[in-house]
Amino acid sequence: MSTRAVESNRLCIVTPMHSATQSGGAEYQIERLVDVLNSTGRYEIYYLNSVSDGDDSSDRYRVVRVGSDPRPPRFGYLCQALPLYKALEEIQPHAIYQRVACGYTGVCAYYAQRHGANLVWHVAHDSDVSPDMSLDGRNPVRRFLEKRSVEYGIRRASRIVTQTTDQAALLERNYRRKADAVIPNFHPSPCEKIDKSGQLTVAWIAGLKPWKRPEAFVNLAESLRDVADVRFVMVGADATGKGEKPWAEALLRRIGQTPNLQYLGTRSQSEVNELLARSHVFVNTSRYEGFPNTFIQAWMREVPVVSLQVDPDRLLEQQGLGVVCEDSEQQLTAAVRSLIADTDKRAGLARRAHEYAMARHSMANAAGLAELIDTGGLRH
Repeated sequence: MSTRAVESNRLCIVTPMHSATQSGGAEYQIERLVDVLNSTGRYEIYYLNSVSDGDDSSDRYRVVRVGSDPRPPRFGYLCQALPLYKALEEIQPHAIYQRVACGYTGVCAYYAQRHGANLVWHVAHDSDVSPDMSLDGRNPVRRFLEKRSVEYGIRRASRIVTQTTDQAALLERNYRRKADAVIPNFHPSPCEKIDKSGQLTVAWIAGLKPWKRPEAFVNLAESLRDVADVRFVMVGADATGKGEKPWAEALLRRIGQTPNLQYLGTRSQSEVNELLARSHVFVNTSRYEGFPNTFIQAWMREVPVVSLQVDPDRLLEQQGLGVVCEDSEQQLTAAVRSLIADTDKRAGLARRAHEYAMARHSMANAAGLAELIDTGGLRH
């Protein structure tokens, strides 16, 4: 970091994970945002995270690892406040973009307020702006520290971006703070050949985590074993959380005993997109989400979404992009069975989904986010 150009516009992207070790939705969105930021030629970008170090630096950005242990701190990322603050002090960023609510949110807000930096905080999940909600698997002390840090950041961030109008409403209702912008997630246009001529495929794509409820998709496949010539495919990383191993092992045994169901494990973004280009129905079983990137990937590739519960901004229901099942596995089974049987209905949903995603989730959204980061006093 000591060799940085003093007169350049320095931007710090701060988030716990990095795409070199985890290919989640937030990490993917950050990488696409970096593409747009670099295209302007105005930024020296630093990517601060807890899992990857300078060996992953490139001409796109310089990677700075916070802390010494890649495992999530037992009591949350606020435990890494000191090394994160020291890294920010050394870099002296003009702007900070922070995504994934955690202890880092409050540290970035504290630094930005003391040093006059522009902090753009991006809501990545509905739980980020819900006082009594946090993801599963966190001990009470961690939940308390992380939530208090996030709420400190909400009060002090220069600008707050949400993914949906629902998140903006939660932000205002719960914290009396208006979102500075609602910017939907963005994806490049598909480059794969979209071909639906093969075997009818129902896809599920997510990490094998309890709150993603993969067992509901296994139940779905088992319930539709009577439907001939349909394959059910699951893609996603195996569970790694503390205490999740027995649950994951039992789940994988069930998958292996279900003849019409195939588990492909972890796949790259390009492999996921290739699968979706040949799929006919995409199923989401999560209890809660922000705005799933997989929805956009599916829509762009003419795949309607059937969701057990999640329907951001009620798009599935109101825009006709798929079906939401109100947390009923019986409804989920009926909806998927109906789409398998009704080719015309499925094609109509697929067409509307494609048109909507191409119009509302293009890379133009990333340009809007870059502009918001740029309005905080960066030199031109």
